Amino acid sequence: MKRILAVALVVIATVAQAYAQQRPQYTQYALNNYLVNPAVGGIETYTDLRMSFRSQWLGVEGAPETFYASIQGSIGYQGNGSSGRTAKPNRYGFSSRGGYKKAIPHHGVGAVVQVDKAGLLRASTLNGSYSYHLPLTGYFTLSGGIAAGATQYSVDMQEASPVDPNDPYLTAMKLNSTKLDLGLGLWLYTPDFYVGVSGMQLVKSKDDLQGDSPNLSLQPHLYATAGMRFQPDRDLALIPSIMVKATASAAPAVDFNLRALYNQQVWGGVSYRHNDAWAAMAGVNLNYLLDLSYAYEVATSNLNQVSVGTHEVVLGIKLNNRRKVICPMWVW
Repeated sequence: MKRILAVALVVIATVAQAYAQQRPQYTQYALNNYLVNPAVGGIETYTDLRMSFRSQWLGVEGAPETFYASIQGSIGYQGNGSSGRTAKPNRYGFSSRGGYKKAIPHHGVGAVVQVDKAGLLRASTLNGSYSYHLPLTGYFTLSGGIAAGATQYSVDMQEASPVDPNDPYLTAMKLNSTKLDLGLGLWLYTPDFYVGVSGMQLVKSKDDLQGDSPNLSLQPHLYATAGMRFQPDRDLALIPSIMVKATASAAPAVDFNLRALYNQQVWGGVSYRHNDAWAAMAGVNLNYLLDLSYAYEVATSNLNQVSVGTHEVVLGIKLNNRRKVICPMWVW
């Protein structure tokens, strides 16, 4: 009975992901908001390379597995403030001398590769992005971005274990469908908080760019994000954040995140996804080149009866980091 339930859950999850929440979800979204908002691209003075692997619902056969690699950086932006690691806090969190300062107008470019596999369904996405960052005042900066690319969906029937091997649906051993992908976003940020809105998969078309399975229509995904940094003292920062995700065919999903950052190098936190899961997280900024983090997620739904949890690892590499930034200056 347990095996039957597990298989049923995977089928339901696969269908739901294909027709409702088509884009992958991440526990540690706050570490890489660029995944859902192209306006974040180029926000730092260095080139940010991030790779992540997420194994969801461990113990359930055919459960989702997701990998992404993203790279984004600025053009002609070296910044005019230090990494802030040794800056003395003031009422804005950091001193104006040697701490976080006003950004300057600059461009950002980037790219994302994502592979999401659930059951027989595999979704592979490649997007490139452009953004422009414009300081509004000495405190507020607004950026806007656009991302474009394509997503290929494939169903591999060779991996199926059918009850009826003569089912005509299985004669096509592999079905493919490639869709155009378009995203837009805005990002308002300061040294103390950020607010972002974005839309991904905005081209809602039932027609394929290529392929033999034209019956899958992309669903536009809308995101609203916000985060704030509190600085109780010189070495400790508290960083709550929230993300709201919505599609036309599914109820909005709300993620809450709270992290505590010590000495801008070591952090721990918790995350909660409404009516879905909670998670514990931890990470370390090893040096001005590498950072590493891990999250363990537990379902709050009936999935916890057949799953032993979800694992997610994120590796960050700061390329061309001439200012030797340890902790990100604008996105924490």
